[in-house]
Amino acid sequence: MAGIAVQVISSAINAVLLVTVGVIVANILAEIGVFSRLSSLTGPLCRVSGLSDACVLSIVAMGVNATAGKSMLAEYYRDGKVAEREVIPVLIMGAFPVVLGESLFRVQLPTALVLLGPVVGGIYTGLNLFSSGIQALFAFLYSRRFLAGPGRAPSSVPPPAPAAALALNQEVVLAGCRKAVPTLRRVVPITLAALIAFALLSATGVMDSVAAAFDPLLRAAGLPGESAAALVAQFIHFSAGYAIVASLLGGGVLTLETALVTLVLGSMVVVTLIYVKYSVPLYLSLFGRFGVRVSLVTYAASMAAKVVTVALVFLLF
Repeated sequence: MAGIAVQVISSAINAVLLVTVGVIVANILAEIGVFSRLSSLTGPLCRVSGLSDACVLSIVAMGVNATAGKSMLAEYYRDGKVAEREVIPVLIMGAFPVVLGESLFRVQLPTALVLLGPVVGGIYTGLNLFSSGIQALFAFLYSRRFLAGPGRAPSSVPPPAPAAALALNQEVVLAGCRKAVPTLRRVVPITLAALIAFALLSATGVMDSVAAAFDPLLRAAGLPGESAAALVAQFIHFSAGYAIVASLLGGGVLTLETALVTLVLGSMVVVTLIYVKYSVPLYLSLFGRFGVRVSLVTYAASMAAKVVTVALVFLLF
């Protein structure tokens, strides 16, 4: 029991630190004038996609820090600069820069190459990029088809700041920190509550039952029963799943095709855990009741992209 408590405390501290740093950095960058400067570069993308400047700036910010970009989008939404119908396409499109920068190349790619080897690790990394890329593509096409139009109201983000606004000093940092406080007051409590609830579910064996629910999916995909171990390991950490897949590959239990399918299915487990622990609480804290629909649609889009990716593996390998 003490071990579980230590794990919960450690996870809570890490989550709070990451969220706090992300939100504060976003507000400091806004105070400096970085995002206002970028607004002059987003015009072409706005015209092509049908999204407003505020939406595109939020996507750019997500590439720097996911929480920061989503917090910025929520602020624009509350200020009326982003319409409700724009929020979900922006978040789906923002998944690609998040995966490309914050998640994949900084953490998952090095781990995959080390544990799975350059071939399997490299292909799996490409499949992750493909999965997030098709989400972004369909969201882009949707926004271009349904959001673009001659009657669209212009965005209302501030005009580009003068060069002096890029100065970083104590006053700017303090101003950014002060502006981050309201967002942190909403986000941090819900994040902590979700982490505690997840820990209790894990301690009582509920998450084991969730893992068992993937067994029919394995049989439908034609995977050996040993693949279940890799999926269950993903509930602990994605690197644990990588290690088990590598072991099964080395033992001849998995082929390249079944290994890749197992890894993609395992990534579905990881995405589910991320939503339960972080994304759903974050969206609820940022968007209120609308956050429920945001969570459901973005999660469904992610799962659909993974299914397409699995089909691609069967087709190519």
